[in-house]
Amino acid sequence: MVRLRRRFLFLLAAVLGAAVVVLPAIAGSETGPSIEAENKPGSGIYSEEHHAWKPSSATVGAGAAVAISNPTAVPHGVRWVSAPGTPSCSAGVPVGATVEASGSKWSGTCTFAQPGVYVFYCTVHGPEMTGTITVNSSAVTTTGAVAPPATGGAPTTTTNQMSSPEAAVSPGSPLAGSAAQAIKLAPSQHGRSIRGSLKISQAGAGGRLEVDLLAKAASLAVAGHGAQVQVGRLVRSGLHAGTLPFTVTLGARARHALRAHRRLTLSVRILLSSSHAAARITRTVVLHA
Repeated sequence: MVRLRRRFLFLLAAVLGAAVVVLPAIAGSETGPSIEAENKPGSGIYSEEHHAWKPSSATVGAGAAVAISNPTAVPHGVRWVSAPGTPSCSAGVPVGATVEASGSKWSGTCTFAQPGVYVFYCTVHGPEMTGTITVNSSAVTTTGAVAPPATGGAPTTTTNQMSSPEAAVSPGSPLAGSAAQAIKLAPSQHGRSIRGSLKISQAGAGGRLEVDLLAKAASLAVAGHGAQVQVGRLVRSGLHAGTLPFTVTLGARARHALRAHRRLTLSVRILLSSSHAAARITRTVVLHA
């Protein structure tokens, strides 16, 4: 009985020791958030597809990796348009600034060493597919449409994605106040340009502004994968706090459609980003000839 008891205790100790070794390995194998490309069929006579990153945003801690993939047969790629540094992406992720940097059915990871807001487009579909990755100095990891602010002593890092003008922004936003207060953009305008202004907060000083004009492919009588076509673009960097007016002129194709139809409905996408936060707002403007 004594020998049997000793053998049992020895086996029990061996099992528990193995568990001590295995458990840390299991904990260390946890992966970060995942973002993947998705395509949704359109409706109407042109049946254009809609493309998006799902989810459209994630928050991770500095040094963390995000899995990015395109499980579909439609070509997609990753173009970093605003970032505090260059992420380190594995060979499986097509990264670049042109359509050639794309592919179907790929997957890989990108690692983010420097805290800040990283904004990326699809290299094929442009701002129609916008994603945001917020990197905190702390080890906070979340995913979703809106990334929550960091807590504690570290600087607040937030990403605000607003679908309506009334949506509020966080105290660390590059916008001075809510979107309704900070952005002036008349819903009905005349001419060949879109005009507006926005108030930049102290947090947004030194940041970057991008304004994209998008029109439905059907209204331009063009075919293609995207439901919307970029018809105008404005980029400014090194911004100063205060009121910033902007004017975005239509491209030749959109000017032709405006002359032909006497009006053109545009989606105006405003992306304001700094090293601490980013705000993305979309408004609809009808432009009359």
